[in-house]
Formats: sequence, C-alpha cells, structure tokens
Amino acid sequence: MAATTAARTTALCAMVQAVGGGLGWSVLPPLMPAIARDLGISHAMGGLVWGAVSLGVVLSSLLGGAAVDRFGPRRVAGLALVAGAVACAARAWAVGPWSLAVAMLVFGVHIGFCAPAIPKALAAHVPLARLARANGLALVGYTLGAAVTVRLAPTWLAPRVGGWRPTMLVAAGAMLVAAAVWTLLVRDGRSAGSHATLRDLLHLARNRALGRVAAMHFLLFGGYLAMLGLLPRALVEGGMSPARVGTAVATWLTAAGVANYVGPWISDRLGRRRPILVTGGAVAGLALCALALAPPALTIPLLVVAALGGGCVAPLLFALPAEIEGVGPARIGAALGLLTLAGQLGGFALPALTGSATQAGGLPGALGALGLLHLLLLVPALRMRETAAPARAPAGAIAA
Repeated sequence: MAATTAARTTALCAMVQAVGGGLGWSVLPPLMPAIARDLGISHAMGGLVWGAVSLGVVLSSLLGGAAVDRFGPRRVAGLALVAGAVACAARAWAVGPWSLAVAMLVFGVHIGFCAPAIPKALAAHVPLARLARANGLALVGYTLGAAVTVRLAPTWLAPRVGGWRPTMLVAAGAMLVAAAVWTLLVRDGRSAGSHATLRDLLHLARNRALGRVAAMHFLLFGGYLAMLGLLPRALVEGGMSPARVGTAVATWLTAAGVANYVGPWISDRLGRRRPILVTGGAVAGLALCALALAPPALTIPLLVVAALGGGCVAPLLFALPAEIEGVGPARIGAALGLLTLAGQLGGFALPALTGSATQAGGLPGALGALGLLHLLLLVPALRMRETAAPARAPAGAIAA
C-alpha cells in the first residue's frame, strides 16, 4: 500500500511538472520569435519578459513554502495551478511587452506556491533512501514536457489552433485539468500537519549548508532559465531552421531528463552527494564554454553534454534539504521556499543579463558567460559536507 501511494504521488508530481512547467511555462520561448514580431520585443526586453516569471516566484516563494507546511501540498498546489492557468490565459490578450511581462509575473507567483509542494508531497510518502530519485523522476516530467513543448508548439500546435495566442489558452486549459487531477488524487501524508514558523524561516536562512545549496540553485536554475529563454530565438535569428532549433532544444531537454534520474540513482547507490555535485557542475560549465567557441555542427552534441552535467545536479538540490541537519520534515517546505527564492533570483537576474549580452555580443558571449557561471557551482559544491548517506537510511517515509 505504501509503495503504491509513493508511486502514485511521484506520478502526480511528474504530471504537475510536465503540465505547469513543461507546457505552461516553457511554451513561451519557442513561440518568442512570433511573439517578438507581433509585440515589438527586443532581445533585452525579451530577457526581462522571461525573467518576470522568476521575479513573481521571488515575491511568493517564502509565503508559498510556509503555506505548504501549514496547509499541505494538496490544497496549496491545487489552488495555485488554477491561478497559474488564469495567468497563462492572460498572455493571449497581451498588447505589448509590458502587459506580457505582467502576465508572466503573475504566472511566476503561482510557481512560488507549487514548487515547494512537489518535494513536500514526495517527502511525505517516499522512503528517504529513494527520495532523490523520486525528485529526479518528477523533474523528468518537467524536462520531457518542456522538450515536447519546444519541439511541437511552434511547428504543430500553434499552426493548428491559429497562432501563439490560442496556444496560450490551450496551455491554460491543460493546467486546469492538472489542478483537478492533483486535487482529487494526491494525499498530504502525515507531515502536512506540522509547519514552520517565521522564527524557523529566519533560523533556516542562517543554516550554512542550506545556504550552499541555495547558491548552487541560484546558479543552476538561473542558468537553465537563461538558456531556455535565449536559445530558440537566438538560434533562429542565427540562421538555423525552426524545425532544427526545436530538435536542438528538445534534445537538450531530453538529455537533462535522462540525467535527472541517472544522477540521483548513482548518488543513492554511492550514498554520497558531493561527487555528483562537483562533477556535474564541471561538466556543464566546460561544455557551455566550449559551445561558445564551437562550430554550428557541434551545437547539439555540446548541448547534450551540458544537459547531462546540469541534469545530474538539479534533483539533488531538492533532496538535500531533507538530509541537512537542522531542517527536518517539519521544515522541508520552508527550506524549499528559501531554495526557490534563491533559484528564482537567479532566474530573474541571469536571463536579463544574458538577454543584454546576446544583444551586445551575440550567442557566443552569452554562452561563455553561462559556462563560467556553471563553473562557479564548484565553489559551494566543494565546500559541502556529505549528508547522512541515503543508501543507509531507514526504509520508512520521512514523515513517519
């Protein structure tokens, strides 16, 4: 029974990631060439529009984490998905870059409530020894959903529904369905009744280990959003056909999805986190630096290598708070709220930075900067102490 509940919860978390993030969020970049033409959006302004989502998450993430601890992931994420669907639909009526940015900002607010709910739901039902892999599988839902979206949205979906505006309405409808399925089927588990106080939040903010995880999340997630926001438009404007651009970005995301599971699986088998964090950051950073200088024929292979490195690291950052001394089951939501805040600060700053860099120096300069930022992951990763080895942890759920 417990195994069935864990499997169902993991599947539901992957579904929310695929629909809310993979479709609702990631549908914008592949359609940005058409949106930019209609609304008169420059590269620099495009970075601001894309980064507005992260600003919205920054504004809501601490409250979202505390709400998930207090009221449980079922209610919080269910209501947030409805609000996100409304914000997604509002993009269809944008009349300029600023109105689109406002819709994206509100969409980001809903993510601040959804993002902590997913690891919290997993932590209530999945054994600690398999928690990293469960978070990895949930992220696979996001990356594969995003891969399908960037491949099919501009070449198949938008032409069939009548353009980018109706596509936003389709995505909003899918989010409403996901909200209904999540609310009906997910269970909060025994950890839902406990919650962190404001004093707990302040205490967590001073936790050095959690601070290092937050620094890695700032660089990795901010870098990912910058890449996803700039690649489709930059490659199209660089002369690559839209179909090949879709293939390149979808392949990048699919590779990340594979790594989202393989990385935590290796880490769980080793019973160690630090080697994966260090190796993944180095591989991603070096691949992106090489991509900035490489000929077009190497674009897809180097994107795959970068995705494999970063994809191994990402789910570990969501699993680590449950293993860090001083966090514990009652504070997982609040800790993830802090991580979400850090990641989305990066998600706001780095797309704006790379958008300006692309406009000034083209795609190579932006990729080189992103490569260096990924290499900076090594600074907090090398200073991380090993947490309690998950492979030797009890088999019971965290909430037990």
